[in-house]
Amino acid sequence: MILNNTNRRRFEELLITKAFQDTSFKRELIENPKMAIAQSFGVQLPVDIEIRVLQEDEKVVYVVLPYA
Repeated sequence: MILNNTNRRRFEELLITKAFQDTSFKRELIENPKMAIAQSFGVQLPVDIEIRVLQEDEKVVYVVLPYA
């Protein structure tokens, strides 16, 4: 799976939408993102790719600067 900026944004939108609709998926996505993605979307991410999922709250906002 090749994630250019457009594909990555679409994929992130899919993950966020599913997480809001399915609390079990959301919990698994936070605890074990690769497994959650593999089970729900059938996408196997490369072993050398690390994914971190964080949830904002009313007092914490995250800004992610993409790899250049």
